[in-house]
Amino acid sequence: MMIQLELGPEFQKTLAELGALGSAVSAACGRGLGKAVKFAANNVVENYLSGQALKTRTGLLRKSVDGWPVDDTEAIVGVRPNAATGKYAWLLGDEQMTIVPRNAKFLAIPIGENLTGAGVARFSSPRQVPDGFFVSTKGRLLFGYKRGKKGKFRALFTLVKSVFVQGSGALIDGVLESQDEMTDILQEEIDKVV
Repeated sequence: MMIQLELGPEFQKTLAELGALGSAVSAACGRGLGKAVKFAANNVVENYLSGQALKTRTGLLRKSVDGWPVDDTEAIVGVRPNAATGKYAWLLGDEQMTIVPRNAKFLAIPIGENLTGAGVARFSSPRQVPDGFFVSTKGRLLFGYKRGKKGKFRALFTLVKSVFVQGSGALIDGVLESQDEMTDILQEEIDKVV
């Protein structure tokens, strides 16, 4: 997911009318646009990808959000192409996705004692649990274990046919919120030249 910022078609016409000053203004716009997209990327990370807005375990997606210039009139805020977190970048937008199992009947979702405090699964599959068994309760299929004959059942996985995931919209919201500050940054760079 990327947001692309471009200076309008009238911008090139205005630069041509400025003559010799036009190239200096163009370079100033490039510098300002570079600073503006960095500001927007930082706003997205600090205000939309922290706390309860997006539940993170490793923080890698948050670290990969960046802003970079393409040329003097174009810049991008998002996750760089070919980034390690590229396949999760859609979570920054407002896309929706239904996740289904590839080679099985169910998705095994870790729950309960199977999760560490950070939300990482201790066992990635029911097959890794030595004494586990399946239980069906109220239409839900659970997998877990029980210690002893009178022990309480401890659920480790819930098995589902699909999971619906909604993107956070963080990138769009963060960039749109930064619009006024980005314009000010761009104007400051142009004012230095003019």
